[in-house]
Amino acid sequence: MQATSLRRRLVYASGVVNYALKDAAFGAFVLFYYKQVLGLSGTLTGLAIALSIIWDAISDPLVGAWSDKLRSRWGRRHPLMVASVIPLALSFIAMFWPPEIAQGSQLSLFYWLLGSVLLLRTALTFFMVPYLALGAEISTDYHERTLLASARTNLGWFIGVLVPAISLALVFTAQEGVDGRFVSSHYHTYGILCAVGIVVASWICIKGTEAYIPTLPQSIHTGASSLWRDIAGTFRNRNFRLIVILETVLGGMGGIISTLLMVTYTYFWQLDTAAISVLFAGPPLVAVLLVTTSSRFINQRLEKQQLLRLSCVLGALNLLWLTPLKLLGWLPDNSSLVFALIFFNYTLNTTFSIVRTVSNHALLADIADEQDLATGQRQEGVMFAAAFFAAKFISGFGYLVGGPFLDLIGLESGMQPGEAPASVIWGLGLIMGPGLALMLAIPAWVAFRVDLNKNNQLEIQRALRSRGNARASEP
Repeated sequence: MQATSLRRRLVYASGVVNYALKDAAFGAFVLFYYKQVLGLSGTLTGLAIALSIIWDAISDPLVGAWSDKLRSRWGRRHPLMVASVIPLALSFIAMFWPPEIAQGSQLSLFYWLLGSVLLLRTALTFFMVPYLALGAEISTDYHERTLLASARTNLGWFIGVLVPAISLALVFTAQEGVDGRFVSSHYHTYGILCAVGIVVASWICIKGTEAYIPTLPQSIHTGASSLWRDIAGTFRNRNFRLIVILETVLGGMGGIISTLLMVTYTYFWQLDTAAISVLFAGPPLVAVLLVTTSSRFINQRLEKQQLLRLSCVLGALNLLWLTPLKLLGWLPDNSSLVFALIFFNYTLNTTFSIVRTVSNHALLADIADEQDLATGQRQEGVMFAAAFFAAKFISGFGYLVGGPFLDLIGLESGMQPGEAPASVIWGLGLIMGPGLALMLAIPAWVAFRVDLNKNNQLEIQRALRSRGNARASEP
């Protein structure tokens, strides 16, 4: 039984590689590539992502509701996941390999970026929304749901940080004395490797979870006219509304980190490629190890909502000390001590982020049960679509704010480390420290208002089983 549970977690978690590759691409390379290498203004880059966010706001809940209602021999989730794989792989190649004609002007490059990002986000929605809902369906056990969410989140972080670190070391190598981050052909290679990774990971997940299709909840068809009503109905659930608010703010905060992290390492901390590679991989890997090895012990002693509250409060405190020390001149320049402090700070930040994500997604699976008991409908697709929209906000909001922000503080295309003016240093330091801590105060407040403890959830599960048994006994 334990071996079966472990296999289920592993094959299911493999699907998150698609999202992790997107996260790695946007967090480490897209802004740098389009602004510093191709010369697209940060404002136009941010506009392209902002438009894709508007499309996400429409497509995510629609795909979620469609997935909830879909009836096929392959179940509700798998057909949409299969249909997304090839378009998603092609979108990575398009984004990192714009043709010469697209690079002819700012406007043409903007349209190419917009088109490729819209394709990527649409295809990712068709995979990830059903995929996330699937995680709430393949197990109803209170603790295993947390373990599934933990496996998915930890693997996502592992891939999301390992890929940029390895890429910086092996793909973005110096060429004829030029920093590899400024060589356009390296990004072409990166896009192709991401496409291959998507196809392989998607096949493992889809094939590995195929056996569960007959046991998954089936659609109760209520007609296409009720689609928007079903979406609106989920927001009558108080806990769900709170989680969506929390996820959205966390997404915006995470978006700023993801978008500006490479820029901050390069210009604020003035680190070289080797040091950045270590920081992209080291702290997240340590954080994943900490969470993975302690999750079972902690989950048996603290409930999901308690972990959520604790991670928000400690995360805010961790953001208030390192960058202010640098801005005030209280840190030595370019020393091994500073590097160790950055490593430690980012490790804590990543650990708290992982715990927040695991807690949020595990709570969403429980809230889906709460909604089922209240309405008689299984709406995991709609609920995880709302949460996924907030999660995709990580890259989107970061560009919406980060692109124009870099133009505002005076970061110019092609500027080398050490050449940045004081406005760039202070701007990056303030937004990546105290600014993020202020944003995190909102999720901390919301986390203390979520009310769904273990005893409540076990009562909901018993009520659902009783209702199911009563229906089964009806003639």
